Amino acid sequence: MEDGIWLVKHNHPMSTINTKREKKISLKIASLTAVLMTQYILLSTFSVNAQAVAEIITDYNGYWKSATTAMSTTRPDNDHNLLAFSFGGLRYSTGVNDALLTANGESFAAGDFRALQLSNFSGTLNSNTKIGLGAMKDGVFNGRGATAPSRSIAQYLDDGGHGLNLGTGIANLPVGTMNFSIGGINDSLLGDNIPDMLITQIADPSGIYDRYEFTDINGIRIGNYVDVNLNGIAAVGKWVADFYEATGATILATGYTQTERFLRLWAADFSAFGINASNVAQVAYFRITLNGNSDIAFVAYNTKTITLNSTLSLPAAAPRVARTTTPEASTKSVKLFPNPATASVSILHDVARENEQIRIYNMQGVLVSGSPVVKGSTQSRINISGLHPGTFQVVYTNGTDRSAQLLVVR
Repeated sequence: MEDGIWLVKHNHPMSTINTKREKKISLKIASLTAVLMTQYILLSTFSVNAQAVAEIITDYNGYWKSATTAMSTTRPDNDHNLLAFSFGGLRYSTGVNDALLTANGESFAAGDFRALQLSNFSGTLNSNTKIGLGAMKDGVFNGRGATAPSRSIAQYLDDGGHGLNLGTGIANLPVGTMNFSIGGINDSLLGDNIPDMLITQIADPSGIYDRYEFTDINGIRIGNYVDVNLNGIAAVGKWVADFYEATGATILATGYTQTERFLRLWAADFSAFGINASNVAQVAYFRITLNGNSDIAFVAYNTKTITLNSTLSLPAAAPRVARTTTPEASTKSVKLFPNPATASVSILHDVARENEQIRIYNMQGVLVSGSPVVKGSTQSRINISGLHPGTFQVVYTNGTDRSAQLLVVR
């Protein structure tokens, strides 16, 4: 006893045995944890590398090919469209110019890939956001052109043939979420190991992932998400770019002129997202969560598998719009004129049968206007004089099927 406190020392042999047993258990747990972590890292690395694009062919200077194992020493410095890419040991064309591939003796599986129209996102441009252009696109070697590039960043994400221009893009896209309305999925092609999504990385990957997933009409994930970290994917080539500021004076700062950057591409079949025959009917949107350091020329999809409608932002509190359930109810069945518009807009649509509505949503997904369609009509006129200038989505729906087009109000 010291200072009124009893000190008890356990020298019982059972105490020693238990201590030894606990140490052995702790060592086994630590060893098992290390093994599992190693397996997890190996599996994660395999998963990413297995989905890497190994070769690309573009129309730069007429014809350009580069691969992870045979990187071209030519560095594209202007617009060039993706003609084909190799994935899983097979080469797929994008449909931009199959004749050029054939003329150069290339064998390929004919495909049709197009860029998602990234017309809106929830992020805000900042001083870290750059507009990436081929260094000679502005006509000036190692310097800026006479005219600053447009700050309308959407145009750099779906320009060129099928929207697949690798000579433009946005570096450090702001943190945010983008949703793309899906009109239909050909479930007979699910799990065929033919790529359905194609993702690009045109600058310096940060090591932080972007999240890609499919959701239902209420924004609930269908299947599983895929976190894409392109830092671990081998580059297929290099390009030479100027990176203009996307905010402020749109300057071309020192260190961002005539700079070489790697090109990386990643592809996946829908099965990578856990989409199968049991849940494909629930899919309504494709969602991308950006980490703030994404460098994208385009995100493309296989048109043989998926049909996409126009972009619609879906915040949690916003009203939802019924999804398209038939291929016929596509954005092609609705036409707007004039567009841009000021006081009113006319909408050409299929013959109205009953219950058809025209709804106008802002880019936050909030319903700002709506009106019924006259039965038997094929054209409707909507007063938009009360809308503030900006971009809106006009939706024509009967409550089940929907068609949509973007409208610019001035």
